[in-house]
Amino acid sequence: MSRTPPAHPGTARGLIRDHDGRWLIVRPVNDLRWHLPGGLIEQNEPPTAACRREVREELGLDLTPGPLYAVGWNAPRRAGSRARYTFIFNMGTHSEDELAQQIRLQQSEIEDWQWSRPDYAAILLHPDMAERLNHARATYPSGYHETAAIRLPKPTTGTSHL
Repeated sequence: MSRTPPAHPGTARGLIRDHDGRWLIVRPVNDLRWHLPGGLIEQNEPPTAACRREVREELGLDLTPGPLYAVGWNAPRRAGSRARYTFIFNMGTHSEDELAQQIRLQQSEIEDWQWSRPDYAAILLHPDMAERLNHARATYPSGYHETAAIRLPKPTTGTSHL
């Protein structure tokens, strides 16, 4: 199936907590970094639908995304790439034992999962995600965060216009 990339690529991720305040994090196959469960938003797919679909695919859990916890904007990493948005939804607080019994990993994408205290998760998570979540925790309920802004070259001649 051919996919059309969205005009503004993005990811939707779920922040799933247990009753001790720990976060459920996942480690994708062939990746040493941990992530919140979730993934790419398909063309014309609402972020909440993408979050629910990705959590269901990766973990076998059918959880309804709750309120938006954080939104992030990542600057393009290299010439020709585009900025990317990340939506993180509060997926609620759940019983550790109940979820552990229900989780069925999508083995082609997810190698492992664990519950992790937020401070320890920040060490394991991808640096962009850790920074975004730390910022969201400090500024909740606003939770908006930008990674390094694009630096445009300074004009060498003439007058710059605003």
